[in-house]
Amino acid sequence: MSTANLNKYQLIIMADDKQVVLERILQVTRYRGFLINGMNAEVNTGNNVATITMTVSSERPISLLIDQINKLIDIKGVRVDNSAVNNKQQTA
Repeated sequence: MSTANLNKYQLIIMADDKQVVLERILQVTRYRGFLINGMNAEVNTGNNVATITMTVSSERPISLLIDQINKLIDIKGVRVDNSAVNNKQQTA
């Protein structure tokens, strides 16, 4: 897989604060053929919701990954925010 032809996406994932959630997300990402370029996870202790920001790249459509992550039991929602990715590519 040539890195020059890869599309980059930034996903923002809201999930229940459970230990196994991050492992499941990583597994699904790998199985669907996406490379993880970066990740940040934070927990809101007030409502026990984790926010995971993940930058991935692949030649595949992002909808394949989003659909599979949404099927995981502890996921509350997934959205794509490419504004940060596009800004980095323009400044490079």
